[in-house]
Amino acid sequence: MVNEGLLSQRKRLDTWFYLTAAFALLGPSFGIPVTSGFTLTFFRLAFLVLLVGFIFRFVNKKSLEASYMVPIRWYVVFLCFWILYAVLTLTWVIDMGKGIRYVVFLTNMIALALSFPYFIRNESYYQKITKILFGIYTAIILFAVFESVTLIHLPTSRAADENVSDGVSASITSVFTNQNDLATCITLALPFIVAAMIMLPLSRMMKAVLYGVFILSGYVLFATGSRVNELIVLPLIGVTLLVLFWKSLDRDRFRLKSIRTNGLFLLLAVVLVQVMLSTMLTPEGQRVVEDKLGSTSASISDLHDAVSEELVEGEESKIEGQSGESITVRVNLLKHGLDFLVKSHFMGVGAGNIERWMHPSSDEYVSGNVNKENIHNWWAEILVNFGVITFALYLALYVWLLWRLWKLISLKRSPHLSPYLRFGAVASLAAMTGYFFGGMAMSTAIHFTPMWISYGLALAVLVLGEHDKQVRPKLISGSK
Repeated sequence: MVNEGLLSQRKRLDTWFYLTAAFALLGPSFGIPVTSGFTLTFFRLAFLVLLVGFIFRFVNKKSLEASYMVPIRWYVVFLCFWILYAVLTLTWVIDMGKGIRYVVFLTNMIALALSFPYFIRNESYYQKITKILFGIYTAIILFAVFESVTLIHLPTSRAADENVSDGVSASITSVFTNQNDLATCITLALPFIVAAMIMLPLSRMMKAVLYGVFILSGYVLFATGSRVNELIVLPLIGVTLLVLFWKSLDRDRFRLKSIRTNGLFLLLAVVLVQVMLSTMLTPEGQRVVEDKLGSTSASISDLHDAVSEELVEGEESKIEGQSGESITVRVNLLKHGLDFLVKSHFMGVGAGNIERWMHPSSDEYVSGNVNKENIHNWWAEILVNFGVITFALYLALYVWLLWRLWKLISLKRSPHLSPYLRFGAVASLAAMTGYFFGGMAMSTAIHFTPMWISYGLALAVLVLGEHDKQVRPKLISGSK
């Protein structure tokens, strides 16, 4: 009876984990407003229930039951160190409120990421969570398509509050706050969709569904006008996937007929995306896309000029470049951030305090009167908030994770890896490679759940893959 009760308890925890992951991807759009500055989102509610259930189970069993997570032990150690160091930085922050808020976000997001390798105990769990996340992602994309046609925005969207000449903003954000967050979510998800169509033995119906979502994703991505994701991340992901497919698939899959078929489907997708952009977008939306893509050369010129210019402060920090102010302001923010890092003796300004240093009302000894608060770069956010040591460890483990996934997908080094785990390793590796630049598109990523989910999925597939490499050869040899 005791064992049955514990098993039932574990199943309930699994259910709450699936709900937590689903609501995490949906973000702040689904929740109950409590005060003017706080919304009890379904993600927070599900996460709280999951945490309470986890603690209750731990008290009953006196064990974490996490021995199978040994392959990622150093990631767990670092993430715990990161939280402790974030708490330590509160002793020198300027704004304690922002610092505490950031530490809470960091703790929640790290717990979310680690929940994936903890609850995904075998391949069937991995298959189930990827299917759930695909369903939620599809809903996000479908609403984005609806939003692009009707210009009806969710209350959490920044576009809902923007004042434009015709009264309605053409920005497409879906369940996110701004269009760059939506675009980054798409570039994190596309590798999973493409890899599934190429690598998994799916039915024609399922492949048709994936192909349809792939086309809609391309349409929404270009409709957002996110230049970093469209012009840098998307081509990088494409090249990465080609290399990974060559590394992980049998050479029989690279016959001329197969290449020609896949090429035709890709060409058809490009044509359909172009037709949708020309016919479904509103005139204002089409103008945004044309302006963004048409200013590519000007953006490169702005980047060169902004890098070569000196640090700009005060009212002059709002620099208007040939392609607008986005690139020049981002570079100026990065310069200010590096300046703050030096002034903090490379230990970091403290959790969540970049905004306080950037804010025009800061104390007189704080420089950096720029017209934005967020540094708009995830890598710089870690570096400036937490210093060189934390950043170096984070980057080293990130690259090491990519290297371990690379070894995992190899047919020569991991010949017995199951097709689904190989697919997961390929998709995670491509998504996280693209995020090297995708992380530079958003204002802040501390509460950007798609990134933390991608990180958690990569850790989960690494744990399962390492275990599969050890167990499957033994099962094969034992059956002979």
